[in-house]
Amino acid sequence: MTVILAFILGFTTPVYPGESIQDALDSSLAGDTVQVMPGIHHGSGENLIVIEENHNGIVLLGKNAEPSSVILSGDSLSDSIIYIDCSTSGQIDTTMVISGFTFMNGYASTDAFGGAIHTRHSSPLIQYSRFIQCEADNGGGIYSWKGAPVIRFCDFQSNECISAGAGIYLYSSEASVSHCRFQDNLCWDDGGSIFCYHCSPVVFNCLFTGNSAYDDGGGIYCYALSHPDISFCTFYDNYAQNTGSAVYFRVSSSPELHHNIVTGNTGPAFYIQDSGDPVFSFNCVWGNPDGNYGNLPDPTGTSGNFSADPILVDDFFLSQTAAGQSFDSPCVNSGGDFSEAYDLNLTWTRTDSVTDSSVVDLGYHHGQDSGWQSSPQWPEYNLLYIYPNPTPGPLTVVIPGDGNYDLLEIYDLSGRRIFSENINNGKSVSVDISWHSTSGIYLVRISGESSSLAGRITVLRK
Repeated sequence: MTVILAFILGFTTPVYPGESIQDALDSSLAGDTVQVMPGIHHGSGENLIVIEENHNGIVLLGKNAEPSSVILSGDSLSDSIIYIDCSTSGQIDTTMVISGFTFMNGYASTDAFGGAIHTRHSSPLIQYSRFIQCEADNGGGIYSWKGAPVIRFCDFQSNECISAGAGIYLYSSEASVSHCRFQDNLCWDDGGSIFCYHCSPVVFNCLFTGNSAYDDGGGIYCYALSHPDISFCTFYDNYAQNTGSAVYFRVSSSPELHHNIVTGNTGPAFYIQDSGDPVFSFNCVWGNPDGNYGNLPDPTGTSGNFSADPILVDDFFLSQTAAGQSFDSPCVNSGGDFSEAYDLNLTWTRTDSVTDSSVVDLGYHHGQDSGWQSSPQWPEYNLLYIYPNPTPGPLTVVIPGDGNYDLLEIYDLSGRRIFSENINNGKSVSVDISWHSTSGIYLVRISGESSSLAGRITVLRK
C-alpha cells in the first residue's frame, strides 16, 4: 500500500493536437500537470477549455521556453479560448497555473468579454504566454471580473477591442501584472493596453509601445475610483486620439506612478478628468509632443521627477558607456532605492545584460525577477503517455525510451494490482482491462531497475 500511494498525486497527462485538453483536465486532481504538447490545438463550440473550482491546483502547461510552439487557437470558437468561473462557489487561486502558451485568434462574440481568457471570481497564475490577435468588446486578451489573477512574463501583441482594454480589462480585480510587454494593441474606445474599472492592481516592470486608443488612454485607462500602482514601466510611441497617451485617470482615480519612463507618445501623456489625486515620484517624462502633463500640475523637479531624453537604444535598453554606448542615460541610477529593494537585482537595463546591482535604474528591466528564479520549475515532456483517456477498457501505453523500463503494472485505488506484464523500453503496449475493472480511476506504473513513471487512467463503463 505504501508504494502505491506514492504514485497517487503529481501525475502528468500529455495532450497532443487533436486530443481533448478538457478531458485531461477533468481527469486530473490537484497537484497534477496537464502537459499540452507542441502544435496547434483547436476546439469547437464556445470555449476550448472551461476551468472550475474542482480544477484548482492543476498545472496547465505548454512550453515556458518556447510558448510559440504550443498554440491554443480560437479560430473555431464562439467565445473565449479559456473560461474560468468560480462565481457560484469554491475558489481558484494561484495554484491553478496556466503557463507556456500562445493564445491566437481568440474572439469573444457570445458574451463579448476576454478574447483569450475570461476569468470570474478567480485568481489563477498566468505566465510565460503570448496573446496575439485576440478580440472582444472588452478585454481583447484577458478579461478579469473580480478575483486577483497574477499575470507575469506575458506578451500582448496586436490584440483589439471595441469598448475597453485591448490587452487586459480589470473589473474590480486586484490583479498583479508584471514583466509583461504590450505592443501594437488597438482599442476603438478606451485603454489601448489595460483598462481598470474600480480596482487597484499592481502594474510592475512592463513595456508599452505602439498601442492605440481612439478615445482616451493609449497605454492605461483608470476609471471609477481606480488606484493602481504603476512602476518601472516604459511608455513609448503610444497614441490616444484625445488624451492620456500613456495613462488616463477619470472619476476620482488616484494611481501612484513611480520609476517610469514616458517618452514619444502622441496625445498628452498624462491626463486627469473628474477629480483624482495621482502621485508621481522618480519618473522621467520627456519628449511627448502634445504635452507631458495635460490638465495636471507638472511635478518635474519634485520627488525625484525630471524631464530629459532617456536615450533609449535597441530593444528599449538604456544607453550606458559601460555597455559600449557613447552616452549614459539620465535614467541610470536615478531611482529611490537600490535595485534589490524592488526585486530587480537579477534584471538589467544594459545591452550587455549586466544586472542592475546598485541604485535602481528607471523604466522597464529585461530578464527575470528573483521570485521566479527561486520558484519551482515545472517538468516538461518526461511523460508516460496513455490513451485514450478516459477509456471503456482498451488502452495503449507508450513506453518512453529515456529509461530502462521492463515492467508494466495497473492498480486500482485500493492498491490491488489488476494487471502486470513485462515490457520493452521504447515500445507501445496495448492492454484491455475491461474484464478486470469497473468505472473509476486506475494507476498505471512502469518501472525498471533504477527508475519508474506513473500515470492515471479513467475507465468509463456503460
